[in-house]
Amino acid sequence: MEDLHKRWPHRWGTPKSEVKKSPIHGIGLFAIEEIKKGEIVFVVGGIVVPVSEIKEYWEKVGPFGAQISDDFYIVPSTKEEIENTGVFNHSCDPNVGWAGDIRVIAMKNIKKEEELVMDYGMYDSVLKSFKCNCKSKNCRKIITSEDWKIPELQKKLGEFFAPYLKEKM
Repeated sequence: MEDLHKRWPHRWGTPKSEVKKSPIHGIGLFAIEEIKKGEIVFVVGGIVVPVSEIKEYWEKVGPFGAQISDDFYIVPSTKEEIENTGVFNHSCDPNVGWAGDIRVIAMKNIKKEEELVMDYGMYDSVLKSFKCNCKSKNCRKIITSEDWKIPELQKKLGEFFAPYLKEKM
């Protein structure tokens, strides 16, 4: 029987993007043609890992995945999926955001060659704090697991927050 995982991976990225080296960090997703506001750019999938075990996953695979509730993450099932479908780097001036538990959409029109970036404050409440490298004029300098609570961030980006965080707002 055909290996269905190779044909239909657990994650999907728009064919309008490609994985390339990022000036922000490591690899990222870049538009290879214009992406219109509202287009689905990514469908998150993989395996479900309890929050209590996410640090072990991160040690083995890397800091990837999307928190989908207080108790669970959905994470890439293999390192190859990360290499093939890419990751969203953080930016304090994001151009993609959540439209449900697993869909990521363009928050605005994205130009060819532009990196697809997400504000990690829109979905992660377990995140280890890190120094931001986005170079945005709106840069918060340090990104923390508490950023989703910032009233200005909720007002500006709240409609694109992960559903489980919207429920807490």
